[in-house]
Amino acid sequence: MTETTDAGPLADLKAKFPNGVWTTRANARLQDALIEGAGLGRLQAAIGWAARMQATDAPEPFASPQMLLFAGEYPHGWDSGDYAPVEEQAAALEQGEGSLAEQASRSGLPITVIRTPASEGVEGPLLDETELNESLRLGRETADRAIDGGADLLLIAGLGAGASTASVAVCSFIAKDDITTYMPQLHAPGGAVFDSAWMGRIAALRDHLAFNRGFKRSPEALVSRLGGAQLGAMAAAIFTAATRSTPILIDGPAAMAAMMIARDFGLAAPKWCYAPNRSAHPVVVKLGKQGGLADDLGFELDLPDAAALPLGWDLLQQGLRIAQALPMPAKEEPEPAAEAAAAPEESAVAEESTVAEESAVTEATAVADGPEVSADADSNAAPETAEEKPADA
Repeated sequence: MTETTDAGPLADLKAKFPNGVWTTRANARLQDALIEGAGLGRLQAAIGWAARMQATDAPEPFASPQMLLFAGEYPHGWDSGDYAPVEEQAAALEQGEGSLAEQASRSGLPITVIRTPASEGVEGPLLDETELNESLRLGRETADRAIDGGADLLLIAGLGAGASTASVAVCSFIAKDDITTYMPQLHAPGGAVFDSAWMGRIAALRDHLAFNRGFKRSPEALVSRLGGAQLGAMAAAIFTAATRSTPILIDGPAAMAAMMIARDFGLAAPKWCYAPNRSAHPVVVKLGKQGGLADDLGFELDLPDAAALPLGWDLLQQGLRIAQALPMPAKEEPEPAAEAAAAPEESAVAEESTVAEESAVTEATAVADGPEVSADADSNAAPETAEEKPADA
């Protein structure tokens, strides 16, 4: 479906597709660069995406980014084996602590943490209708506030293993495949396979899916039954940004699943998204292709969600600067001043020629018709003289 038809917080929004012709023009422009090498390599896809976002063949570095990280609780077992509860992760980021906060600070990325309502439904949907609308409204207002504040690009990701488990549920429903296909192998500290955590997440998800089968697909149903408040708010933020023609960088399976839910709200939503890093997580691999995303930068970093965003942002910006600085051939343009100067001269010559010709014709006529003209003049003069004589008398 292209747009939601049900009344709700997003019902009045509509996203337009970015014009892909600018990617073609940007690629053609880069091919004309006066360099001996092959060009920008894996960076070229990112440049082409930026060209589409900015509607120009020579995109500029973005000026005002805003990172939005969403955090919310999920049912027991969905975050089995997580290295830190989602609330601890959110609190650390707000205090500027941890590697992600440090990397974002060095990259000049302001972080906003958005706490979503808990998704606590077990025997049935994760959210009721009121909670669903609350999460969608939260995502919309968050994106609107960032864009109204001057952001020209949003970086969106989720926090916590619960959201990653929810992304598995969403992906398996969309792909019509078993959840074990999209739940990756987990690793404990030290590199050992974390079987107990994997089984805990699968068991919790299977129990939940037993009460949520056979529903008709819609973005609202995907959020309320499988995605929960966190993915719902992320999807609403992505869709809202797309409706306002604001580009989005995403990272991780939760953001990928949110992007596909946003696609159900409006087909154009994924076209405003770019994932600089696409890990080997099965959800990322599947939905990245299904969403039609541009080629990534080839990091293949398998890190917690959002960890690759600062690096992806830095490389995107550097790539745009390099593309702008490439030497280009001089454009051959006509010289309007010379043409404008030549035009009056030609006009003057033509006018002088016309005047000369008219003069020659007039003189020739006068010579040929001379006697008749004189006779007419004399005959006209005689009556006038005759009329004047009585007055003198």
